[in-house]
Amino acid sequence: MGQELEQQNSEILEERRMLALGRLRDIPREAQTAPPFVDYFQRTAGFLLALHDLAKCLKTGETEDYTLEQLKKLNHSLYRDILEENYGKSYANPAYACKTLGREYGQLLCMLCAELRGLIGCVYEGRDEELLVFTELFLQIYGCFADGETAGKEKGDAFDLPAPAELKDILYWFFSDYSDLFMTGRVAGQVDASRSFAADIICGTDLTDLRYLYRFGEYVTENELETAIYLNELPEEEIALMAHTMSEGYRKGFVNGGKDLSKKKTVNIRYHLGFERVIRQVIKDFEAMGLQPVIYRKGVGSLYTMAGYEGADPNPQYAYDHRADNGVYLDKRYVERRLGALKSAYEAYKEQARVHAGPACLDVFGQIPFAPEAKEEALSLSDKQRKLSVELANASSRLTNQYIPGDERSFTIIAFPLPEIGADYREIFREIIKINT
Repeated sequence: MGQELEQQNSEILEERRMLALGRLRDIPREAQTAPPFVDYFQRTAGFLLALHDLAKCLKTGETEDYTLEQLKKLNHSLYRDILEENYGKSYANPAYACKTLGREYGQLLCMLCAELRGLIGCVYEGRDEELLVFTELFLQIYGCFADGETAGKEKGDAFDLPAPAELKDILYWFFSDYSDLFMTGRVAGQVDASRSFAADIICGTDLTDLRYLYRFGEYVTENELETAIYLNELPEEEIALMAHTMSEGYRKGFVNGGKDLSKKKTVNIRYHLGFERVIRQVIKDFEAMGLQPVIYRKGVGSLYTMAGYEGADPNPQYAYDHRADNGVYLDKRYVERRLGALKSAYEAYKEQARVHAGPACLDVFGQIPFAPEAKEEALSLSDKQRKLSVELANASSRLTNQYIPGDERSFTIIAFPLPEIGADYREIFREIIKINT
């Protein structure tokens, strides 16, 4: 019965996917809304089509045969729109979106654009349902504008634009209605070692073939490439020493805190791309302690703020501009809905949560300092929403502590420089190894 239901759900999702793709393909050939919005919907539809095409290529294994240069080109194309040199004319930039589309529409459609950009990692991980529901959200918003052409003509006008409140309502109910899907995915990623996307890449690929860096779906720069190249040059003994310092520091955290590590079965590993050779050895060290790795991606979009493994930041200003995008839907009713979904998710994974030991972090430093520009067009939280945000964070932490007791977990942090630190990178790195070990 369970298999039949799963098959039925799979068939329904596939039917929805085909309908959505068919509608997406029509948009670049249409001009069914007011002129300022045509370019937004055509460009955004093009991005979503590229994600669906990429998802297909990843499933068929087509990208496995790509050269390093082809993978670099693909990686750049996915993030091109928000890179600093292009951000001035990106609809993910609230200043440009508001200038082009008007303030109310610009803020909402800019927020939607950023949410869709957060699907890149989702595609690489094969989270098809999330890709589908966000695609359907985009089509629903587009439908409001396309339907406005017909309504406008009936009244003798060219277009009848939807009210911003209508668009905000659609966004609100989307994030509320899919809270179960999103929170279940979040909790499963935190505690379920069988979700081994990143661990499989780290442990199952040839780390001397730098193409592996592009399998994560994160933005890759010379920082990540040069880090991987340098670590590949180090002797195995030095890599083992770096890894052992991290894993042993974690073990001692339990000993010094009087906590029983033997009751735990999983450990969360957070790190920056390029350090996979070290992390592979760290995983081996933890496995010798009876711990399986749980390695999840850093949160992106308005829903997920959790720390995790990460690549390069394609544009710090972009992240800063969208730091309050949850203001579109954050209210007391949403907070209650989300907390209920989070509790249900922890209940579903309570056995895995109970044996989770906490995070082990490999941090980096040496990046060029970033001075953010505060844009008045960017979304911001009201005083009431800021209070709700704090309440949500506190309540979420209490739930986490209920299922992953804080007095039974520990953590460790170790840090290494990135090549961006300057010409003395390798010398600094070796000195840092001495300090850490």
